[in-house]
Amino acid sequence: MKKTTLIISTTLMIALVFGSAYAWDHGNGMINNQYCRGYGNRNALNDLSKEQQNQLTALRQAFIDGTYELRSAQMEKRRQIGLLMQTSDPDRAKLTQLYSGMDDLNKQLREKQLDYQLETKKIAPGVNFGQWNGRGPGGRGYGGENHH
Repeated sequence: MKKTTLIISTTLMIALVFGSAYAWDHGNGMINNQYCRGYGNRNALNDLSKEQQNQLTALRQAFIDGTYELRSAQMEKRRQIGLLMQTSDPDRAKLTQLYSGMDDLNKQLREKQLDYQLETKKIAPGVNFGQWNGRGPGGRGYGGENHH
C-alpha cells in the first residue's frame, strides 16, 4: 500500500513538474508582435514604445541567461528522480534528498522571477505583469488577457 501511494504521489509530482516546464516553454512569446504570452494584455504591449519593447526583450533574455544554471539543475534533478523511480527498489532517502534539492532550486528561481517582475514594472509600469502570480514569464496566472 505504501509503495503504491509513493508511486502515485511521485508520478503526480513529476507530472506537475513537467507540466510547469511545458507551460514555461510554451509561454515564450515575442514582445515586438501580437504573440505575447505571459505578458497579460497584448494591446497594452502594443502601446509601449519601441525602446520599452526592446528593454523588455533584453531583460527577458537576461532572465533566461541568468537562470540557465538553475533550470539545468532542476532538469538534472528531475532526470535523477525519474531514473531512481524506475529502479526495482527506489531509495527513499535519496529521493527525499533530491526533492529537497528541487525545493531549494525552486525557491532560488522564484526569487529571480520576482526580481525580473519588479524590473519589468520599472520599464513598463502601466502593463500588468502581476498576472504571473510568481510563475515567471509565460506562466498562467490571474488577470489580464492571457491567450494560450
